[in-house]
Amino acid sequence: MISKLGFIHTAAVHVATFDQLIAEIAPSCAVAHVVVPALLEQARHEGLNSAIAQQLVQIIGDLQAQGMQQILCTCSTLGGLAETLNPKVVRVDRAMAQQAIELGSRIAVVAALESTLEPTTQLLHSLAQAQAKPIQIETYLCAAAWQAFLANDQASYLQQIASQLAQIQAADVIVLAQASMAAAIKLCQQKIPILSSPRSAIESLFAANDRA
Repeated sequence: MISKLGFIHTAAVHVATFDQLIAEIAPSCAVAHVVVPALLEQARHEGLNSAIAQQLVQIIGDLQAQGMQQILCTCSTLGGLAETLNPKVVRVDRAMAQQAIELGSRIAVVAALESTLEPTTQLLHSLAQAQAKPIQIETYLCAAAWQAFLANDQASYLQQIASQLAQIQAADVIVLAQASMAAAIKLCQQKIPILSSPRSAIESLFAANDRA
């Protein structure tokens, strides 16, 4: 059982989201949050280079020094890289991507930040290939929504994403590429299943450790 869980975020808004999920799913688990918005900006402009990897290694090391047994990276842009750096790190969208593969072969991926599209689609293709399942992915970018997010206008951010979600038709399942998008699900009337990463990540993490 995980008694100490560390988080690496690139936006402060995630702290309350994951604190609430931990309180509900694993209330006895102690948590530590590291928020590094500059790391996402660096990745957007420079790509996932060795300098970013070195910073992640330092953050992961610091969290482990605090006794954190597992670490969840809640940034979809950085998550794949973070996983490769340490076996105790899990990317936030892994469980969600697995659910999407199980739900259908036509997958719509919605993101507000372009840098998250490639890591998310790569993860979906990788999981599908491992299961020998053919999939088709369509991507949708809500670039204007990200400007609202940066301006701390959460209501506009979520509404713009919800508007995009409502327009998607030819898909078996919709994947929200960023953890910050989760609350948009409640704002749209969409019959296609919509998956978000925060809850599925926490549930999967603790379920896996219970089985271990």
